[in-house]
Amino acid sequence: MRTPELVLLGGPHSGKTHYAGQLYGRVRRRPGLLRLRNDRGTPSNLSALEEVLRCLEEGRAAQHTSADTWAEVLLPLADAHGNAMDLRWPDYGGEQLRQVFEQRAVPEAWRSRLTQAEGWVLLIRLKSETTYPDALSELTKRLENRSDTAKRAVEWDANAYWVELLQLLLHVAGVGQIDRIRRPRLAVLLSCYDEFEKAEPGKVWAPPRQALADHLPLVSSFIESNWATDVLSIWGLSALGRPLERNGAAETFIDEGPEKQGWVIPPEGGTPDPDLSRPLAWLVGA
Repeated sequence: MRTPELVLLGGPHSGKTHYAGQLYGRVRRRPGLLRLRNDRGTPSNLSALEEVLRCLEEGRAAQHTSADTWAEVLLPLADAHGNAMDLRWPDYGGEQLRQVFEQRAVPEAWRSRLTQAEGWVLLIRLKSETTYPDALSELTKRLENRSDTAKRAVEWDANAYWVELLQLLLHVAGVGQIDRIRRPRLAVLLSCYDEFEKAEPGKVWAPPRQALADHLPLVSSFIESNWATDVLSIWGLSALGRPLERNGAAETFIDEGPEKQGWVIPPEGGTPDPDLSRPLAWLVGA
């Protein structure tokens, strides 16, 4: 039985927690390319995902993973052909990834997983990324409002942030950039994709790589020039299909269940696909 390991790379408020909970709900209740194996019952280390799913069943957003959390969830899965695999899925506070960037230091727990992982899952929430299309205009604003300068000076342009962070992580993982990268495989998930446009019935979406190229052109160029084409995929992801409030009670989640909510836009574009396991199935070759 295979035991593939993935590294999940997502900062604060990137949708990492909700995707993990929704993924668990999908493979358990509405299997697609991947399903949950129940041959030995539900492992105790899935309790964190159970809690996320419980919040969604009540129609409310789950709490974000605390900043100091580091745990490893083991998902016992099988693919559509019945091949069994245990997928190791990290659970951590998104602030830790930002600390890696700011301190230029990678904890040993991260180092070993980056080295061993077959695939990386990169979550980028385009709408929340800071960019400065006109650097001179931005500099003028900072000079006019000096009281706000200290705060804004530490906000990197997201293009520079992600490119430098990826270079740092590749270096730690011992991955060279002379030849096109073949391992780790990379799945980029553009999270909260419903923030762009409503997923109206029958709507055909453009390939998500276009959205990445439009919003973060340097990130797009870096990824596509360093990874081999057949080990890179870019997806649109809406884990919930709509925003949820922490104290809300969305009726569609209560009445229909969270397993009927959320979707992905495949790399080639097209209509939304409810199988949230598709990006992971692609990563592990299922």
